[in-house]
Amino acid sequence: MDNNRHPGWYFVDEKGTFALSNPDRTSYLYFPLVNERGMVSAVTPALHGDIKTAHDTYLTLPVSVEDLHISRAARNVWVQLEGQEPWSATGNSASQVARRFKREAEEVDLEAGFLWHRVARTHPTLGLRAEVTSFVPSGDAAVELMGVVLSNVSSLPITLTLTAAIPIYGRSADRLRDHRHVTSLLQRIRTCAHGVLVCPSLSFDERGHHPNEKMYVVLGAEADGTAPTTFFPVLEDFVGEGGTLDWPEAVVTPQLEGLGAGAAIDGYEAMGGLRFRTTTLAPGEHYAYVVILGILGEDAEPETLIGEYGSQERFDAGLEQTKAYWERKLAGFRLDVGDARFNGWMKWVALQPILRRICGNSFLPYHDYGRGGRGWRDLWQ
Repeated sequence: MDNNRHPGWYFVDEKGTFALSNPDRTSYLYFPLVNERGMVSAVTPALHGDIKTAHDTYLTLPVSVEDLHISRAARNVWVQLEGQEPWSATGNSASQVARRFKREAEEVDLEAGFLWHRVARTHPTLGLRAEVTSFVPSGDAAVELMGVVLSNVSSLPITLTLTAAIPIYGRSADRLRDHRHVTSLLQRIRTCAHGVLVCPSLSFDERGHHPNEKMYVVLGAEADGTAPTTFFPVLEDFVGEGGTLDWPEAVVTPQLEGLGAGAAIDGYEAMGGLRFRTTTLAPGEHYAYVVILGILGEDAEPETLIGEYGSQERFDAGLEQTKAYWERKLAGFRLDVGDARFNGWMKWVALQPILRRICGNSFLPYHDYGRGGRGWRDLWQ
Protein backbone atom coordinates (compact mmCIF):
# COMPACT_ATOMS: atom_id res chain seq x y z
CA MET A 1 0.00 0.00 0.00
CA ASP A 2 1.29 3.43 -0.95
CA ASN A 3 0.52 5.99 1.74
CA ASN A 4 1.71 8.81 -0.49
CA ARG A 5 -0.99 7.93 -2.98
CA HIS A 6 -3.60 6.90 -0.44
CA PRO A 7 -3.45 9.02 2.73
CA GLY A 8 -5.44 7.50 5.57
CA TRP A 9 -8.07 4.90 4.83
CA TYR A 10 -9.42 4.40 1.34
CA PHE A 11 -11.82 2.16 -0.55
CA VAL A 12 -10.31 -0.49 -2.81
CA ASP A 13 -13.47 -1.45 -4.72
CA GLU A 14 -17.12 -0.53 -5.18
CA LYS A 15 -18.29 -3.13 -2.65
CA GLY A 16 -17.26 -1.11 0.40
CA THR A 17 -13.95 -2.88 0.97
CA PHE A 18 -11.46 -0.46 2.52
CA ALA A 19 -7.80 -0.45 3.50
CA LEU A 20 -5.60 1.35 6.01
CA SER A 21 -1.84 1.26 6.48
CA ASN A 22 -0.34 1.16 9.98
CA PRO A 23 -3.73 0.85 11.70
CA ASP A 24 -2.01 -0.10 14.97
CA ARG A 25 -0.81 3.51 15.28
CA THR A 26 -4.36 4.80 15.75
CA SER A 27 -5.98 4.27 19.15
CA TYR A 28 -9.61 3.24 19.73
CA LEU A 29 -10.09 1.56 16.34
CA TYR A 30 -12.28 -1.53 16.40
CA PHE A 31 -14.38 -3.41 13.91
CA PRO A 32 -17.68 -5.30 14.51
CA LEU A 33 -18.08 -8.94 13.50
CA VAL A 34 -21.62 -10.25 13.93
CA ASN A 35 -24.30 -12.54 12.60
CA GLU A 36 -28.07 -12.25 12.90
CA ARG A 37 -28.28 -15.20 15.29
CA GLY A 38 -26.70 -13.09 18.03
CA MET A 39 -22.96 -13.69 17.84
CA VAL A 40 -21.24 -10.35 18.49
CA SER A 41 -17.49 -9.74 18.35
CA ALA A 42 -15.29 -6.68 18.24
CA VAL A 43 -11.77 -6.86 16.85
CA THR A 44 -8.95 -4.29 16.70
CA PRO A 45 -5.87 -4.15 14.43
CA ALA A 46 -4.03 -6.02 17.21
CA LEU A 47 -6.96 -8.46 17.62
CA HIS A 48 -8.04 -7.10 20.97
CA GLY A 49 -11.77 -6.97 21.69
CA ASP A 50 -14.32 -9.46 23.00
CA ILE A 51 -16.64 -12.26 21.86
CA LYS A 52 -20.13 -12.89 23.30
CA THR A 53 -23.76 -13.76 22.61
CA ALA A 54 -25.30 -11.94 25.60
CA HIS A 55 -24.42 -10.13 28.82
CA ASP A 56 -24.10 -13.46 30.64
CA THR A 57 -22.20 -15.37 27.95
CA TYR A 58 -18.79 -13.88 27.17
CA LEU A 59 -16.23 -16.24 25.66
CA THR A 60 -13.42 -13.73 26.16
CA LEU A 61 -12.85 -11.00 28.71
CA PRO A 62 -15.47 -8.20 28.43
CA VAL A 63 -13.89 -4.91 27.36
CA SER A 64 -14.68 -1.24 27.24
CA VAL A 65 -13.00 1.02 24.71
CA GLU A 66 -10.11 1.86 27.09
CA ASP A 67 -9.35 -1.84 27.58
CA LEU A 68 -8.57 -2.12 23.88
CA HIS A 69 -5.15 -0.54 24.44
CA ILE A 70 -4.65 -1.20 28.17
CA SER A 71 -5.30 -4.93 28.44
CA ARG A 72 -2.75 -7.57 27.47
CA ALA A 73 -5.53 -10.09 26.82
CA ALA A 74 -6.13 -10.52 23.09
CA ARG A 75 -6.51 -13.11 20.39
CA ASN A 76 -2.84 -13.91 19.99
CA VAL A 77 -0.92 -16.05 17.52
CA TRP A 78 2.66 -16.76 18.55
CA VAL A 79 5.34 -17.84 16.10
CA GLN A 80 8.36 -19.50 17.68
CA LEU A 81 11.25 -19.10 15.24
CA GLU A 82 14.36 -21.22 15.15
CA GLY A 83 17.24 -19.14 16.51
CA GLN A 84 15.06 -16.05 17.09
CA GLU A 85 12.92 -14.62 19.87
CA PRO A 86 9.17 -15.37 19.67
CA TRP A 87 7.14 -13.16 17.36
CA SER A 88 3.44 -12.36 17.61
CA ALA A 89 1.55 -12.49 14.31
CA THR A 90 -0.90 -10.03 15.88
CA GLY A 91 1.78 -7.63 17.18
CA ASN A 92 1.20 -8.44 20.84
CA SER A 93 4.61 -9.46 22.13
CA ALA A 94 6.31 -7.24 24.69
CA SER A 95 9.25 -6.58 22.34
CA GLN A 96 6.98 -5.62 19.42
CA VAL A 97 5.01 -3.20 21.58
CA ALA A 98 8.29 -1.67 22.77
CA ARG A 99 9.38 -1.04 19.15
CA ARG A 100 6.11 0.55 18.03
CA PHE A 101 7.39 4.15 17.99
CA LYS A 102 10.82 3.33 16.60
CA ARG A 103 12.09 3.19 13.04
CA GLU A 104 12.18 -0.60 13.08
CA ALA A 105 8.44 -0.79 13.74
CA GLU A 106 6.73 -3.43 11.63
CA GLU A 107 4.84 -2.84 8.43
CA VAL A 108 1.14 -3.42 9.16
CA ASP A 109 -1.75 -3.29 6.69
CA LEU A 110 -5.48 -3.65 7.31
CA GLU A 111 -8.22 -4.53 4.84
CA ALA A 112 -11.86 -5.10 5.74
CA GLY A 113 -15.29 -5.43 4.18
CA PHE A 114 -18.82 -6.68 4.93
CA LEU A 115 -18.26 -8.25 7.53
CA TRP A 116 -14.70 -9.54 7.55
CA HIS A 117 -11.39 -8.14 8.80
CA ARG A 118 -7.81 -8.90 7.75
CA VAL A 119 -4.53 -7.64 9.23
CA ALA A 120 -1.14 -8.38 7.69
CA ARG A 121 2.25 -7.70 9.26
CA THR A 122 5.79 -8.55 8.24
CA HIS A 123 8.66 -9.50 10.53
CA PRO A 124 11.15 -6.60 10.45
CA THR A 125 14.20 -8.75 9.64
CA LEU A 126 13.24 -12.32 8.69
CA GLY A 127 10.88 -11.79 5.77
CA LEU A 128 8.01 -13.69 7.41
CA ARG A 129 4.58 -12.28 6.60
CA ALA A 130 1.49 -13.12 8.64
CA GLU A 131 -2.11 -12.50 7.58
CA VAL A 132 -4.94 -12.99 10.07
CA THR A 133 -8.46 -12.94 8.66
CA SER A 134 -11.40 -12.81 11.09
CA PHE A 135 -15.14 -13.14 10.53
CA VAL A 136 -18.34 -14.44 12.12
CA PRO A 137 -20.09 -16.85 9.73
CA SER A 138 -23.45 -15.56 8.53
CA GLY A 139 -25.29 -18.78 9.40
CA ASP A 140 -26.63 -20.06 12.71
CA ALA A 141 -23.36 -20.91 14.47
CA ALA A 142 -22.18 -18.82 17.44
CA VAL A 143 -18.57 -18.86 16.30
CA GLU A 144 -15.82 -16.49 15.24
CA LEU A 145 -13.22 -17.80 12.84
CA MET A 146 -9.58 -16.78 12.50
CA GLY A 147 -7.60 -17.81 9.44
CA VAL A 148 -3.84 -17.46 9.81
CA VAL A 149 -1.55 -17.58 6.77
CA LEU A 150 2.23 -17.46 7.24
CA SER A 151 4.30 -16.70 4.14
CA ASN A 152 8.05 -16.80 3.63
CA VAL A 153 8.85 -13.71 1.54
CA SER A 154 12.60 -14.04 2.10
CA SER A 155 15.30 -15.92 0.18
CA LEU A 156 16.04 -18.37 3.02
CA PRO A 157 14.00 -21.17 4.63
CA ILE A 158 12.24 -20.37 7.93
CA THR A 159 11.55 -23.03 10.58
CA LEU A 160 8.69 -22.16 12.92
CA THR A 161 6.14 -23.44 15.41
CA LEU A 162 2.76 -21.73 15.74
CA THR A 163 0.83 -21.42 19.01
CA ALA A 164 -2.65 -19.89 19.13
CA ALA A 165 -3.33 -18.27 22.50
CA ILE A 166 -6.77 -16.95 23.43
CA PRO A 167 -7.69 -16.48 27.12
CA ILE A 168 -11.12 -18.01 27.82
CA TYR A 169 -13.29 -16.03 30.24
CA GLY A 170 -16.47 -18.10 29.90
CA ARG A 171 -19.06 -16.38 32.13
CA SER A 172 -21.18 -13.28 32.73
CA ALA A 173 -19.77 -9.78 32.40
CA ASP A 174 -20.96 -9.21 35.98
CA ARG A 175 -18.28 -11.62 37.17
CA LEU A 176 -15.49 -9.44 35.83
CA ARG A 177 -15.40 -7.67 39.18
CA ASP A 178 -17.83 -9.49 41.47
CA HIS A 179 -16.88 -13.06 42.41
CA ARG A 180 -14.19 -13.41 39.76
CA HIS A 181 -12.23 -15.94 41.80
CA VAL A 182 -15.12 -18.09 42.97
CA THR A 183 -16.44 -18.36 39.43
CA SER A 184 -13.02 -19.52 38.27
CA LEU A 185 -13.41 -22.38 40.78
CA LEU A 186 -16.53 -23.40 38.88
CA GLN A 187 -14.68 -23.76 35.58
CA ARG A 188 -14.50 -27.29 34.19
CA ILE A 189 -11.74 -27.39 31.58
CA ARG A 190 -11.19 -30.23 29.13
CA THR A 191 -8.98 -30.83 26.12
CA CYS A 192 -10.23 -32.67 23.03
CA ALA A 193 -8.53 -33.68 19.80
CA HIS A 194 -8.60 -30.16 18.35
CA GLY A 195 -8.71 -27.79 21.30
CA VAL A 196 -9.85 -26.60 24.72
CA LEU A 197 -13.40 -26.74 26.13
CA VAL A 198 -14.70 -24.85 29.17
CA CYS A 199 -18.07 -25.73 30.68
CA PRO A 200 -18.70 -24.04 34.08
CA SER A 201 -20.62 -26.18 36.55
CA LEU A 202 -22.94 -23.27 37.52
CA SER A 203 -24.07 -19.96 36.16
CA PHE A 204 -23.24 -17.88 39.22
CA ASP A 205 -25.88 -15.41 40.39
CA GLU A 206 -26.44 -14.56 44.08
CA ARG A 207 -30.15 -14.06 43.37
CA GLY A 208 -30.25 -17.74 42.50
CA HIS A 209 -27.54 -19.95 41.04
CA HIS A 210 -28.57 -22.34 38.28
CA PRO A 211 -26.86 -25.03 36.19
CA ASN A 212 -24.76 -23.68 33.36
CA GLU A 213 -25.99 -24.44 29.84
CA LYS A 214 -23.08 -23.13 27.79
CA MET A 215 -19.75 -24.46 26.57
CA TYR A 216 -16.92 -22.14 25.50
CA VAL A 217 -14.43 -23.55 23.00
CA VAL A 218 -11.17 -22.68 21.26
CA LEU A 219 -10.38 -25.20 18.52
CA GLY A 220 -7.76 -25.28 15.79
CA ALA A 221 -6.53 -27.12 12.73
CA GLU A 222 -3.86 -26.81 10.09
CA ALA A 223 -4.75 -26.14 6.46
CA ASP A 224 -5.37 -29.84 5.78
CA GLY A 225 -7.31 -30.43 9.02
CA THR A 226 -4.37 -31.74 11.08
CA ALA A 227 -5.01 -31.22 14.81
CA PRO A 228 -2.71 -29.33 17.19
CA THR A 229 0.00 -31.41 18.87
CA THR A 230 -0.38 -30.09 22.43
CA PHE A 231 -2.50 -27.78 24.57
CA PHE A 232 -2.13 -25.18 27.33
CA PRO A 233 -5.61 -25.04 28.89
CA VAL A 234 -4.77 -23.18 32.14
CA LEU A 235 -3.92 -19.48 32.05
CA GLU A 236 -1.41 -19.44 34.90
CA ASP A 237 0.47 -22.43 33.47
CA PHE A 238 0.68 -20.74 30.07
CA VAL A 239 2.06 -17.41 31.34
CA GLY A 240 4.24 -19.07 34.01
CA GLU A 241 5.45 -17.68 37.32
CA GLY A 242 6.21 -14.00 36.76
CA GLY A 243 5.15 -14.18 33.12
CA THR A 244 2.55 -12.13 31.26
CA LEU A 245 0.29 -12.64 28.28
CA ASP A 246 2.64 -10.55 26.14
CA TRP A 247 5.68 -12.59 27.22
CA PRO A 248 4.43 -16.01 28.40
CA GLU A 249 6.72 -18.74 29.64
CA ALA A 250 5.07 -21.39 27.44
CA VAL A 251 6.20 -19.47 24.34
CA VAL A 252 9.47 -17.93 25.53
CA THR A 253 10.59 -21.30 26.94
CA PRO A 254 9.67 -23.68 24.10
CA GLN A 255 10.74 -26.82 25.95
CA LEU A 256 7.86 -26.29 28.41
CA GLU A 257 5.47 -29.18 27.77
CA GLY A 258 1.71 -28.85 27.42
CA LEU A 259 -1.04 -31.43 27.74
CA GLY A 260 -2.52 -33.86 25.27
CA ALA A 261 -6.14 -34.48 24.33
CA GLY A 262 -8.33 -35.93 27.09
CA ALA A 263 -6.94 -33.85 29.96
CA ALA A 264 -9.34 -32.53 32.63
CA ILE A 265 -8.63 -29.61 34.98
CA ASP A 266 -11.12 -27.98 37.34
CA GLY A 267 -11.14 -24.65 39.12
CA TYR A 268 -8.77 -22.39 37.19
CA GLU A 269 -8.85 -19.49 34.75
CA ALA A 270 -8.85 -21.09 31.32
CA MET A 271 -6.60 -20.63 28.31
CA GLY A 272 -7.16 -21.59 24.70
CA GLY A 273 -3.51 -22.45 24.09
CA LEU A 274 -3.08 -24.62 20.97
CA ARG A 275 0.37 -25.57 19.68
CA PHE A 276 0.86 -26.99 16.20
CA ARG A 277 3.66 -29.09 14.77
CA THR A 278 6.93 -27.50 13.67
CA THR A 279 7.22 -26.75 9.96
CA THR A 280 9.77 -25.24 7.59
CA LEU A 281 8.69 -22.76 4.93
CA ALA A 282 10.84 -22.60 1.82
CA PRO A 283 11.25 -19.21 0.11
CA GLY A 284 7.95 -18.25 -1.48
CA GLU A 285 6.02 -20.92 0.44
CA HIS A 286 3.05 -20.31 2.74
CA TYR A 287 1.00 -22.35 5.19
CA ALA A 288 -2.41 -21.80 6.79
CA TYR A 289 -4.13 -22.51 10.10
CA VAL A 290 -7.73 -22.10 11.28
CA VAL A 291 -8.76 -21.14 14.83
CA ILE A 292 -12.42 -21.53 15.86
CA LEU A 293 -13.80 -19.55 18.84
CA GLY A 294 -17.28 -20.70 19.83
CA ILE A 295 -20.11 -20.52 22.36
CA LEU A 296 -22.15 -23.74 22.25
CA GLY A 297 -24.82 -25.58 24.18
CA GLU A 298 -23.34 -27.75 26.91
CA ASP A 299 -24.40 -30.93 25.10
CA ALA A 300 -23.01 -29.86 21.72
CA GLU A 301 -20.26 -31.78 19.96
CA PRO A 302 -17.40 -29.32 19.42
CA GLU A 303 -15.80 -31.54 16.79
CA THR A 304 -18.73 -30.76 14.47
CA LEU A 305 -17.23 -27.28 14.15
CA ILE A 306 -14.04 -28.86 12.82
CA GLY A 307 -16.15 -30.65 10.23
CA GLU A 308 -17.72 -27.36 9.18
CA TYR A 309 -14.74 -24.99 9.33
CA GLY A 310 -11.58 -26.91 10.25
CA SER A 311 -9.50 -26.61 7.09
CA GLN A 312 -8.32 -23.85 4.79
CA GLU A 313 -10.81 -24.93 2.11
CA ARG A 314 -13.77 -24.82 4.52
CA PHE A 315 -12.64 -21.54 6.04
CA ASP A 316 -12.37 -19.91 2.62
CA ALA A 317 -15.80 -21.24 1.62
CA GLY A 318 -17.36 -19.83 4.80
CA LEU A 319 -15.70 -16.46 4.20
CA GLU A 320 -17.07 -16.24 0.67
CA GLN A 321 -20.55 -17.22 1.86
CA THR A 322 -20.43 -14.52 4.53
CA LYS A 323 -19.27 -11.86 2.09
CA ALA A 324 -22.09 -12.82 -0.31
CA TYR A 325 -24.67 -12.80 2.48
CA TRP A 326 -23.91 -9.22 3.56
CA GLU A 327 -23.63 -8.05 -0.03
CA ARG A 328 -27.18 -9.36 -0.67
CA LYS A 329 -28.41 -7.90 2.60
CA LEU A 330 -27.23 -4.41 1.67
CA ALA A 331 -27.97 -4.59 -2.07
CA GLY A 332 -31.28 -2.72 -1.71
CA PHE A 333 -29.51 0.53 -0.89
CA ARG A 334 -27.65 2.22 -3.76
CA LEU A 335 -26.38 5.78 -3.98
CA ASP A 336 -24.27 7.57 -6.57
CA VAL A 337 -23.45 11.23 -5.95
CA GLY A 338 -20.43 11.28 -8.22
CA ASP A 339 -18.00 10.80 -5.33
CA ALA A 340 -16.73 7.22 -5.02
CA ARG A 341 -15.47 7.69 -1.45
CA PHE A 342 -18.81 9.10 -0.27
CA ASN A 343 -20.71 6.34 -2.10
CA GLY A 344 -18.58 3.71 -0.32
CA TRP A 345 -19.02 5.38 3.05
CA MET A 346 -22.81 5.39 2.63
CA LYS A 347 -22.78 1.63 2.15
CA TRP A 348 -21.44 1.38 5.69
CA VAL A 349 -24.07 3.83 6.94
CA ALA A 350 -26.69 1.45 5.55
CA LEU A 351 -25.26 -1.29 7.79
CA GLN A 352 -25.66 0.78 10.97
CA PRO A 353 -29.37 0.01 11.65
CA ILE A 354 -28.58 -3.71 11.42
CA LEU A 355 -25.66 -3.35 13.84
CA ARG A 356 -27.81 -1.32 16.23
CA ARG A 357 -30.45 -4.06 16.22
CA ILE A 358 -27.91 -6.83 16.85
CA CYS A 359 -25.54 -5.00 19.22
CA GLY A 360 -27.91 -2.59 20.91
CA ASN A 361 -26.09 -0.04 23.06
CA SER A 362 -24.22 -2.58 25.13
CA PHE A 363 -22.23 -5.05 23.07
CA LEU A 364 -19.46 -3.06 21.42
CA PRO A 365 -16.58 -1.34 23.28
CA TYR A 366 -18.33 2.05 23.36
CA HIS A 367 -21.13 0.66 25.54
CA ASP A 368 -22.09 3.85 27.33
CA TYR A 369 -25.85 3.30 27.51
CA GLY A 370 -26.49 0.29 29.68
CA ARG A 371 -25.95 -3.43 30.09
CA GLY A 372 -27.50 -5.94 27.78
CA GLY A 373 -30.28 -3.81 26.31
CA ARG A 374 -31.26 -3.67 22.66
CA GLY A 375 -31.76 0.09 22.48
CA TRP A 376 -31.69 2.11 19.30
CA ARG A 377 -29.83 5.24 20.40
CA ASP A 378 -27.41 5.83 17.58
CA LEU A 379 -23.81 6.40 18.63
CA TRP A 380 -23.20 8.11 15.30
CA GLN A 381 -25.02 11.13 16.71
